[in-house]
Amino acid sequence: MGEILKSLDRVPSGVPGLDDIIGGGFLPGRVYLITGPPGSGKTTMGVQFLVEGARNGEKGVFVSLVEDPRIILQDMLRYNFGLLGYTKSKMITFHDLGRILLRAEYRLTWNELFNSILQIISEEGIKRAVIDSFTSMEHLVKDPENKRWALGRFIRALQELETTTLITSEMLQGERYTDEHYLVDGVLVIHHFMRNYQMIRAMQVLKMRGVPHDSNLKRIRFTDEGIKVYNEAPF
Repeated sequence: MGEILKSLDRVPSGVPGLDDIIGGGFLPGRVYLITGPPGSGKTTMGVQFLVEGARNGEKGVFVSLVEDPRIILQDMLRYNFGLLGYTKSKMITFHDLGRILLRAEYRLTWNELFNSILQIISEEGIKRAVIDSFTSMEHLVKDPENKRWALGRFIRALQELETTTLITSEMLQGERYTDEHYLVDGVLVIHHFMRNYQMIRAMQVLKMRGVPHDSNLKRIRFTDEGIKVYNEAPF
């Protein structure tokens, strides 16, 4: 019964306005996907999520699969997150797995990649994790055909560790969905639109298991505090 009652708990996203449209926040220990075009704010949302946890005494980790974490950290310092203080206190840590994945002479299997992430989470007592980004990983691992099985196993392991996790990926063309769309507990999609020569950004909750949510497009904006979601249509 205790496990069932945990479904009543919520993990605040740290993104103003988002919790209002996903029933109060994320479910603890679940895995969510944030997808969108380049520059849409996926990484920013991930860091906001980690900062919110650090403010509440929850250790977080940012696992970079491609980009140098030092560049990510530098970019995020433009916001008023207080991020540097949380990294110095090790409430938020950054790990660079891209350094290994991008070496042509040494390629990991999906299982080896996921086990490396699980080891970091387990050893550091992580409650919130961000994995950035899953895009093009099929071209960097040794066994791309094993993704669905290994990802399903990975998600189960994260749930057992009770680590709430955000995974980011680039938006693909057309109606094609990837394995992570089906296996994760929720999918947040960020959109770009051009209207009267102006860029309009919007978010859609495409999927959110076990949580009442609003699936309509919602306007989002970048602010000094990061991304903010407005409970209004983008047009």
